Amino acid sequence: MPAMAFAHTPLDDATLGPAAAKLVGPGAPPPMRKAVAMGLAPLPPRDLLCAAYQLWVTNDPDLGETAGRAVAKLPPPILDGALAAPDLPPGVLDFLARKFVDDAGVLEKIVRHPAADDETLAAVARVAPEPVCEVLADNQVRWLAFPKIVEALYHNPKCRMSTVHRVLELAMREGVELRLPNLEEIRQAMDDEDGPPDPSRDEIFRSAAARAAEAQAAQAAALAEAGADDDVDAEETAAEADDELLGELLAVDGDLDLPVAEAAAGESEAAEGEADGTEHRPGRRIDAATFSKLRPMEKIRLALLGDAFERSLAIRDSNRSVAMSAIKSPRVKEMEVVNYAANRSLPHDVIRYIATRRDWVKLYAVKLNLVMNPKTPMAVAMSLLGHLQPQDLRKVAKSRNIPSALSAAAKRRLGSRR
Repeated sequence: MPAMAFAHTPLDDATLGPAAAKLVGPGAPPPMRKAVAMGLAPLPPRDLLCAAYQLWVTNDPDLGETAGRAVAKLPPPILDGALAAPDLPPGVLDFLARKFVDDAGVLEKIVRHPAADDETLAAVARVAPEPVCEVLADNQVRWLAFPKIVEALYHNPKCRMSTVHRVLELAMREGVELRLPNLEEIRQAMDDEDGPPDPSRDEIFRSAAARAAEAQAAQAAALAEAGADDDVDAEETAAEADDELLGELLAVDGDLDLPVAEAAAGESEAAEGEADGTEHRPGRRIDAATFSKLRPMEKIRLALLGDAFERSLAIRDSNRSVAMSAIKSPRVKEMEVVNYAANRSLPHDVIRYIATRRDWVKLYAVKLNLVMNPKTPMAVAMSLLGHLQPQDLRKVAKSRNIPSALSAAAKRRLGSRR
């Protein structure tokens, strides 16, 4: 999902205003255009922002980037004056949201502005600080009409768990169509829970999601630096740090089991806080003991927005909805799938889900691991036999850990090839 989907276009002269149009139009003197780019032009706040936006959105080769940097450093009186103008164009509001993505005070004024575009609100919801998430969640009229805002809040680790729970409950009650990969699991967990969301749990989830919140800083930085024509893919940006972590986990022994076992035994310093009753400190990876204390809805959300290590915890959870949320995360990598397909301790539903994903089953290692996994549906395992190389068919034929009918079928295939 692009972090900013708003379509930026240049402003016409009527929207710019006559004074601003004179300073940034084709015939404007270069010194005046430069003054606009530096935020020093003698214009009212609203017109100054519109003029700077015009240089940025037209990608002026000399002044566009300068204008973007200058706007990010404008003093509060100018920003407040511009944001108080009811006719501030939606494009300028989106532009400001990019530049002040970490400034809760400015973002709150932007999301409260009546001219703010729905796409801007959804983009802000994905990366906004907690107070701004609360403002967005309270604006039921906007997100009921534009569900992408709800989806973005769910993916934002800075948004309180109780807030997400409350918004999801209303959205489902009102029949809002949400596009979340683990929506079925969310529904099941909400049906199983008793009573309203518990705000006292917010700090627990905040600590558990600390690493996800740190990784989100990369999304915010990419958003602030993006040009008018650039789409910042939030999933792609967040996945880059996850790739490095996954490599570390697999490098231990080529399997995701070992890091999890270490965590369960008391993973270095991260487990110390649990032992002495202190809170899990932000910036440290969650350990297995802490993860086990989360509620199903908390685990489900962390499984979707967490990193490879957190997914490795969630996918082994006894709660089916938690495990399925982990394998359905859009951040799951092929290396993870190869390992999961071979893991005989995972729930049957996880293995079945892997077997239904054509993009994963096309990988030879996944085919082989599924055939060798006794939890793979027999029909699927049988269909995959024909894709295995002779040396791997021999492994299947000799295996005592799979159904005898499958090993017998492998022997027949070997015999037919002689």
